[in-house]
Amino acid sequence: MKQIEKPNKKWQDIHIKDKIAYTMSVILITSGIIMAFCCFFMTEDHNITNGVLFYVSEAFVTGGSLLGIGMYIKTKFSEMNSYIHQKLPDKE
Repeated sequence: MKQIEKPNKKWQDIHIKDKIAYTMSVILITSGIIMAFCCFFMTEDHNITNGVLFYVSEAFVTGGSLLGIGMYIKTKFSEMNSYIHQKLPDKE
């Protein structure tokens, strides 16, 4: 009988630093969305106050940069690695 792989196997292979960065970015982006919706629907005139807008913008920028910087660095290292392997002769 074929054994079924767990869907979170790749999550287990990720380094703890990356897990923390991904978790924090998801928390920040989710909290920004929730705070914006709550502020919008809790006020009578349906305005989002300046403090909430500041938090939402900071949460989105920080969460996005946590995701983007990690992916950018991984992409550049893989490009550099493939370039080095192309330029080095085979040792066969």
